Amino acid sequence: MNQDREISAGAVSLAAFNRVQAALYGAVGTDTAWEEALRVLAREFDASFAMLVAAGQGQRDQSFYAAWNHPEEAARAYSDHWWQYDPWLEQGVARGMAVQGNIARGSDIVPPVRLRASRFYREYLALLPAEHLLVCMVSDGSAPGMAPLSHLSFFRRPDQEDFSARDVARLRAFYPHVLRAFDLHWTTRRLEDQVTMLRRFLDAFEFGVVMLDPAAAVLYANRSALAMAGEPSLARWLGALPARVAAHDPLGRLVHACARGQGGGLALGTAAPELMALALPITGMGAVMEAGMAAGLAITQEGAQRRRPMPGACMLLLTRHAHVSPSVLDFVMRTFGLSAAEARLLPPLLRGSAPAEIAAELGVKVSTVRSQLSAIFAKTGTLRQQDLIRLLGSVPPVHL
Repeated sequence: MNQDREISAGAVSLAAFNRVQAALYGAVGTDTAWEEALRVLAREFDASFAMLVAAGQGQRDQSFYAAWNHPEEAARAYSDHWWQYDPWLEQGVARGMAVQGNIARGSDIVPPVRLRASRFYREYLALLPAEHLLVCMVSDGSAPGMAPLSHLSFFRRPDQEDFSARDVARLRAFYPHVLRAFDLHWTTRRLEDQVTMLRRFLDAFEFGVVMLDPAAAVLYANRSALAMAGEPSLARWLGALPARVAAHDPLGRLVHACARGQGGGLALGTAAPELMALALPITGMGAVMEAGMAAGLAITQEGAQRRRPMPGACMLLLTRHAHVSPSVLDFVMRTFGLSAAEARLLPPLLRGSAPAEIAAELGVKVSTVRSQLSAIFAKTGTLRQQDLIRLLGSVPPVHL
């Protein structure tokens, strides 16, 4: 690898390389840890302060921004005003230097005499104080899901020597790890944001939602499910949501059957069922649910490390009442990824209409209805029309 050749050539010692790697990868996933990473990097270049900026000028409050030994007021002053007078920025853009991986010294971008004569230097830079720059274009923001447009800058005071060609070589040796760590950081942040958004979405449901893996271990439960598990009258049916649902009780049998791909429902209680449980195989679920599972939803220690949806996983819906509303149909359509043509069959199905009656009502062939019914059964994990009616008739309305 190029970085290995740089190290062997003496640009970077193995000890320095290890220090920088530990600091960079230790900052992945934690915004506040990047200040320490910058401190470690700045020491390697004898810099008086350092900055890692993403998203561009004029967006100080909206963009990710990490700095070491650089006052907040100075950073804000630059974003609010001084960026438009920065000769380094002006020349860098004019010369097309904003290329990912490009590393340059400020003195190679703008001659020192011209820099010192500028208003930017006299009224802003010299007051920090700073004069020498070493800059690296970390990412051009072109890779979807990875780090946004971002650059890393090191500064030295006027009484220090300018950065050298050896400093450029050293930063080039570190660069692949800077980019990789920052890409990982942004990927982690996006996944965490997706998980947070999905958890809020699921917590808005007035019915319980529980995700289980193929071994019936609980991966996630929304707020309503946790509340039900805490109620004495329902806890005996739910087993207070244990880390793993046992196979010997009625709910356990339902969940374990679901792990084998058989969806279904179960009324738990006496003549007036206290709880209705619907077990839905995860395979065939809509994109929203699969994205959430891929992002790593977890509430138990046992399930915390499971990261991706898998065949045999199960979604358990819990409710006290069985009734239908328009929002239920919309929920089912979105959840199971039904097409508009397939969704048209839901109202007559709920009325118990036979395929021939549905075909006559919709003005289509019976063969078309049977084909669409087969697709609906496959997507919902049900085996027959009665199972589907029970499933659709037992999901409560959604209030967001």
